[in-house]
Amino acid sequence: MKWLSLILLTVALVSCTDNSCYDHASALPLVRFYETGTATQLSLSDVVIRGVDAPGDSILVNGETVDEVYLPLRASATTTQWVLEYAGDAGLADTITLQYRSIPYFASAECGAMYNFEIKSVTATDILIDSIAVVKPVIDNGTDVAIRIFFPPTE
Repeated sequence: MKWLSLILLTVALVSCTDNSCYDHASALPLVRFYETGTATQLSLSDVVIRGVDAPGDSILVNGETVDEVYLPLRASATTTQWVLEYAGDAGLADTITLQYRSIPYFASAECGAMYNFEIKSVTATDILIDSIAVVKPVIDNGTDVAIRIFFPPTE
């Protein structure tokens, strides 16, 4: 009888678990693109966004039009780089470098351990990028914009 009670309790606890940890569980910085001076949100057309020295296929965007992108960070590193290649402008590309600190935390029994990230600095080449602003330095699994990238106004 004691075993039956233990089994029923275990089944009850397991059946009550929450799968919410699977909804946007990774801590990824959301990057959004803006026009310098007006802070009007921009869309980049026919852009390729790929990782530098990333394992496997690191292409996040391949010739699409985007106004924002999540840029994954490696928990085992302190720096990650991404390249924005601009279609239509042969050979033009900017490299974005993010320096950060990985912060492990225990989310829950269902989700286990995860990482948040603290952005220390973000730099970029200035081929087309005008400037970058970190608006949310601690990256968690929220959906707030963390980094704004500004481009000069187009004529």
